[in-house]
Formats: sequence, structure tokens, C-alpha cells
Amino acid sequence: MRHRREILAWAVAGLVGVGLLCWALPRFFPLLSGGLEIDRPAARTIALERLRDLGELPEGAYVVTRLRSDVQLERRLQLALASTPAETLRTSLPAAQQLVWEINVFPPGANPFDWSHLAWISRRGEVLQLRYRAPLPAGNSTAAEEADAEPAFDAAALSGQAADYLSAQGVDLSLYEKQPRVQRGETGDRAETVILFRARERLLGPDFVYGFEVFFEDGQLRGHSLFYDDARRPEMQDTFREIQLVGMLRLVMIFVLLPLVALPFLRLYHEGFIGIRRGLHLFLLCAGSAVVVLVLHSDIQSAGNNLGMASRQQNTWLFGIFSFVFFYLGLAALALMAWSVGEVLCRRKWPQKLASLDALLTFRWQNSTFARAAFRGYAAGLLMAGVLAALAVWVQRFGAFPMYQFVFDENISGPFPGFARLISQVAGDVPYLFFAGLLVPAWAFGRFGNKGGFAVATLAWLLVVATVFSIPLAWGWALWLPVALLPPLLFLRGDVLSAMVAPATANLVLFGWPLLLPSATPKLQVFGWLSLVIFFLPGLVALRHLFTGHELAYNYEDVPPHVRRIAERERLRVELETARGIQNAILPDLPPSVAGIELAHSYLPATEVGGDFYDVLALEDGRVAVAIGDVAGHGVSSGLVMSMAKSALSVQVGFDPEVAAVFATLNRMVYQSARRRLLSTLCYALVDPRRHSVAFASAGHVFPYRVGQGGKVEALESIAYPLGVRKTLAVQVREHQAAPGDALFLFSDGLVEASREGDEEPFGFDRLEKSLAQHAGKSAIGLRDAVIADVRAFTRYAPQTDDLTVLVLRLPAA
Repeated sequence: MRHRREILAWAVAGLVGVGLLCWALPRFFPLLSGGLEIDRPAARTIALERLRDLGELPEGAYVVTRLRSDVQLERRLQLALASTPAETLRTSLPAAQQLVWEINVFPPGANPFDWSHLAWISRRGEVLQLRYRAPLPAGNSTAAEEADAEPAFDAAALSGQAADYLSAQGVDLSLYEKQPRVQRGETGDRAETVILFRARERLLGPDFVYGFEVFFEDGQLRGHSLFYDDARRPEMQDTFREIQLVGMLRLVMIFVLLPLVALPFLRLYHEGFIGIRRGLHLFLLCAGSAVVVLVLHSDIQSAGNNLGMASRQQNTWLFGIFSFVFFYLGLAALALMAWSVGEVLCRRKWPQKLASLDALLTFRWQNSTFARAAFRGYAAGLLMAGVLAALAVWVQRFGAFPMYQFVFDENISGPFPGFARLISQVAGDVPYLFFAGLLVPAWAFGRFGNKGGFAVATLAWLLVVATVFSIPLAWGWALWLPVALLPPLLFLRGDVLSAMVAPATANLVLFGWPLLLPSATPKLQVFGWLSLVIFFLPGLVALRHLFTGHELAYNYEDVPPHVRRIAERERLRVELETARGIQNAILPDLPPSVAGIELAHSYLPATEVGGDFYDVLALEDGRVAVAIGDVAGHGVSSGLVMSMAKSALSVQVGFDPEVAAVFATLNRMVYQSARRRLLSTLCYALVDPRRHSVAFASAGHVFPYRVGQGGKVEALESIAYPLGVRKTLAVQVREHQAAPGDALFLFSDGLVEASREGDEEPFGFDRLEKSLAQHAGKSAIGLRDAVIADVRAFTRYAPQTDDLTVLVLRLPAA
């Protein structure tokens, strides 16, 4: 029932979005009525046919066709809406050249700006400009020389010829000044005469002049063009400086994001938390899509660029290669790393939020989990697009308008429009979606909680994903603020797939709608609807499972290998922590003194679970039993044997504390229960604080030291096999008479075997004896700390390779 209410709510939200789109899109561009009534091939065909009338097309010519918008003119007309009816502006001559098909013809080997033919075709198929540049004469004579060779200049004759030409083009000359203006000049190596027919109408004020211009070279007609002269051009240019800066920042943003994501990626990869198989698939998907995009659009995107001495055609390929290497490869790498890091962060805390995304990437679409997430994302995306479009229309009353160039871009003007938009989103948007829709929310919500994470995730959407399409810039950002709240909310209340699909849907609909207009050509409409079908296909496949309750179920094979490794590592970590906790509970926390004997101890395991053990037990007769042992190796196996030995020691001392009995019992326990390689050493002593006597024995353990207050250091030797080597163990029980105030220093071999990293020389017994002699007069704690400090200084704090245990007893003074 809960899922049904949720789906119904999102269905209503999606319908609201569609309703807003239907209302807003016809009003989105108030100066544009209808859409593209001719497509790219039709515009090219019209242009080439008409250009042949001016001059023969070069053989093997390179032809570039693209939609071209004049942003400064568009902005000038938008500002005029405050005082002039929209219909008057829409049908004016300046409005015709806001958005045109531009067709450039380049001779083989020509540089990027040396076209031979140029045409502008309106979106309705009207010819707005035809230009022809005749090849320069042999010998490359200069423009001045050509001017000298030109026949006598007859301005009246050229003006008459120009008027006849424009009339033949369907231009009503009664709307223009009777006396055209004549301009002569040089363009590069060419001498040119231009006849200007200025419109008598001053639609945009006296400082805005427009009309037609006709071109002649050497008295030969070379075509015509629309023109305008705007005294406010510098003001219009200033308007677009900020938007150009934003465009540049978006180009360099990838080089800012990559290092930010690369650092955690490398750290997690080094620690083994990241598997890159799926990340590599995303990398190849984005990189492959980029190749398709560049093959389709490099000729358009490279317009206006000049890379060295390359020809116009070579310039296209160079631009495509540079764009792929220095931009799209970085985006593909961002997709790989953003997915990899975001997946780790999300699976740690919200693994259920990745279920539907896993289903999408593995083509498991026929389940309710994926169906709900896809439906939620599509509906939210339609709502986002509708709200954006409605807001874009509403803010027009404040002088903020969307610009043609953000909608009528290469994805519409290039081949396969619509489909190209879809591929461009994969190549250019998917990496940012993984960054802002997965990595940032998973990190931000985990680190800052719901409120702080929501703010950070929203900011990421605004900076990384939002596309400013309205001018001025401040209004352009403001439009996105309400809808930028939705993807983080979808992540928090829904899942990752919904948070990523919503903005992708909004972008596809908002920037692809001109293909869906009834006025668009049937071919454009087919491409537009086909792109939507492809995009919505996963959701359409899953739609019948929306209410089946068939949830996505993970099998063991579905879990990525690196996730299995992480789970196994986490299981081992928990087990080790448990074992360490048990061991810490077994090992005693000794008091500062027992029976008048001052105590100090230190236990530093090399791993989570160590193999050393120790204990100090007060006996009823006033003596003190002291033991220190070392199970071979370290880790869980050694820790288990250590725990058994420690427990057996406590039981035996309570039953019979004598040295020989303790060794016999512990040897039998180790021999029967431990594998042969897990042998144990033991040093055990009975200390009588009243008589200052010590009875001790050692089974394979390093000898303890007696440290006199005057600095004399003596090893207390006793030799026997380690515990567990033989079924029965013969030990040498030694008696030693100590002096009042002497210290007994017991330790494990980890102390004398400590070494520097990369150096095999150990700390050794000689250095230990010197350290003991140097610090002999200190208290038990002081002696312990001083010796350990000397060991640390020698090893330069290198990581331990073995457990290190120290036990110091200082006998009472006389």
C-alpha cells in the first residue's frame, strides 16, 4: 500500500511537470515562433544550389553545416520586448538572423577562415545570405594591385545592379532608403565594394541600423547578406562576458574534480576496498560515447578555431583529438573514480540505495525495485523540467531570457539529432551525475548528517550539473535553485538511481524539445521521439513490474568480488576484535605492588591478537609467582594457545605453585593441544620478598636479568626445551639470592629482536644490558619506560614484527 501511494504521488508530480512543459515551452522563446521547419540536409541542399549561381563550387570541397545564433542581436531584441510587441519583433528583419543555418564551403587545403562560399538559410528555408570569394589570381597580386587594374569605378551602376539583384531575391526595396550607401575597402588580399541598403524603419531605435548589403569584387557580383549596426554592441558584449567565463570554468572544472576524487580513490584502492571492473565498464562507455560525439560534431565544434597551420578539415580532426585527450578522457576517468569511491561509501551505510542502480547496470530491469526507482526518477525529471521551463518564462518579466545557443546546439544541428543529444549526455553528463548524484551525497550525508549533507549535495548539483541557459547570469543560477533541491532529496528518501535519472530526464526533455514541435520536420520529430524511447526504454520494460512486489534479490554471484573481499575483511576484523577483547580480559592488569614488590609491565602485541602472556600471583605463604611466556608466532592461533597456557598457569599455581610442577603441567597441556609448530616458551619464578630469594626455571625462554641498584646486571640462566617439544620436560630449577632493592627484568624475545625497518641488525642483548645498567637506579616503572624508549630510539619507531612484553619487579629494600 505504501508503494502504491508513493507511485501515485510521483505520477501526479510527473503529470504536473508535463502540464507545466506544455504551457511554458511555446512561450520559452518569445521571439521564436515554431521550430526548425527544415533540417540540416535540406538547408545544405538549398545553400549549395543557390551558391552555384554565384561561382563554381571547388572540387573536393569541405562543407560544414551548423546552426548559428547571434547572441548579441538576440539579447538586443529581448530587451526591446519591454516596449515593442513580440509579434512585431518576431516578423522583423533582424529577428530573421537570430538563428540560421550557416553553410561554409572550403576548398581543399584551405585554412579555417578562408572559405570560398558562405550561405545563411533561415529555419524556414529562406535565403538570408549568399557569399562567394573568387580564388586569388595567379601570382597572388595584392588588393592594391587589383584595385589599380580594376575598370573605372561606377557607383551608380553597381548600386543599380545591386538593387536589381535584391529585387530578384524577393526584397521589397520600397522599405529601404532610396539612396544606398557605397563602401570600398580591403578584406585580407581582396578589394571589395559593398552596397548597403538600410531599412527606413528604426524598430530598435535610432542607434540600431539594419538592412541588406550586396558584395562586389572587381565589378563582379559576389552575393548579399543581412547586416546590422548597433551602437550598443559593447553593452551587449559585456552581458556575455560572465557567461563566457562560466563556460571556461566548466571546461577546467574537470581538472579540479579529478584530483579531489583521485586522492580517496587511490587510498581506497590501495587498501583493497575498491574493485574497478564496473568502473572500467563506465570508463569505456563514456569514452566510447565521446568518440561518437566527436565524430558527429567535431566539424561544428571546431568552427572558429585555428590550430596552427592546419587546413579546415585537418582542424576538425585535431580539435576532435585534443578534445578527447584533454577533456573527454578526464570525464571518463571521473566516471570511473566517482563510481568506485561513491559505491564504497554508499555500500558501507546505505547499501539498499544502490540496488536499483545495480539492476540498471546489470540489465536486470524486470523487478519492482528497479521499476519504482526508474518511475520515480522519470517523474521527478519531468517535474524538474516543467518547473525550470515555467520559471524561465516567469522571469522574462524581469528581463531574463533563455538563449537559443543553449538549446539549438550541435546536438540538434548535427547529424542524427536527438540521438546525438542522448550520446552527448552519456559522454558529458554521466561522469558529473556519478559525482554529484552518488559520491557527494554518500560522503556528505555520512559526514554531516541530513541537514549538512543536504546543503553540500545541493551545492554540488548547482556547481557541477546545472546548465545556465538564461541571461543575465544571476537569474540563470536562480532558476536552478528550486529544482537542485530535488536530487539530494531523492537520494535521501529514495535511492541513487532516482537521484541520477531525474536531472538526466530534465536535461534531455528541456534541451531536446525543439525536435518534438509539430512545426519541426518529420525527420527531426522521428529522431526526437526515438531518443526519448531509447532513454525511457528501461523504465518501459520494467513498468509492468511496478506493482508485482517482485523485489530485486541478490545472489552471491551478483556481489562484486571487491565487495566480497570487503565483507570478508570486515568479518575477520570483527573476529579479531573479539579475540583481542577476550585476550585483554585474560591478561591481568597488575597492581603497582604485590607483597611489597614494586611492579611494572608492558604488553605490545604485533597484531590484533598476540602470543605473549604474563602473570603475577600472590601466594598464601607470602611468596609471589611470576611467569612470562611466548607462543611461537603471533595472531589468532598463537593467541588461542596463549589463552590456554595462561588459564592452565592460573589453575596450576593455585593447586601447586612449585616450579617443577608448573612446568610439568603446562608442558603436558601444550604437547597435547597445540600443533608442533605452535610451541611455547616459559620463564617461571617464585620470589620470596622476605628472604629476597628467587627460585626459577626457563623452558626455551630468554633469560631474565637481575639488576642491582649499583648498576650490576646479571642473567639468570636456566636451560630446557620449550613447552610441547617432548611429552615430558626436564627443567633446571635454580635458586638465586638477590639483594634488597634489586630488580628482576623479565621480557620476551620481541624486545631483543626489534630492528629498524629495512635493517636486519637487532637491538640485541648487549644493548639491553647497557640500557639496564644505565637505568638501574630507577623505579620499576622508570626502568621499564627507559628500556622501551631505548628500543624505540634504536628502531626509529619501525613497525613491530613480533610481540613485545616487559615485566619488572623491584624487591623491597632492607
